Amino acid sequence: MMRGYDKAEALDFILQRIHAKDHPELAEMLPELISQTIDADMDYMHSHHVLDEEGNAGTEYYEDDEAFEYMVETLAQNNHLDPVRAVKLASLVDDYMDYQQAYLESKGLVDWE
Repeated sequence: MMRGYDKAEALDFILQRIHAKDHPELAEMLPELISQTIDADMDYMHSHHVLDEEGNAGTEYYEDDEAFEYMVETLAQNNHLDPVRAVKLASLVDDYMDYQQAYLESKGLVDWE
C-alpha cells in the first residue's frame, strides 16, 4: 500500500461516489470490485516501481493508460467476466480512477498531474 493510504477509508470515499445505477450490470458486485480495483492499482504501482516496498514514491511515473489496462484485465480475469461485462468493468474502473484521484488529493497523498 501507499504510505498513509487507508484502504477502508478510500473504499468508503469511492463507494459514496460511484452509483449502482451507472453500472447496473455490475451493481451487485460494486463493493468487491472496487476493493479489488484498489488492490490491483496498488499492485500495478508496486510492480511498475511507482511505489517502493515501503509505499513511498518509487523510481517510475504512474502511467494512467497502462494502469487502467492492468486493472481491467486483472479484474476481468479474476472475476471470470464475459466480454460484455468486461467492457462494463472498464467504465467502472474509469470512474474509480477519477474518485481515487479525488481521494488522494483530499488526503494530500499525491498529485499525479
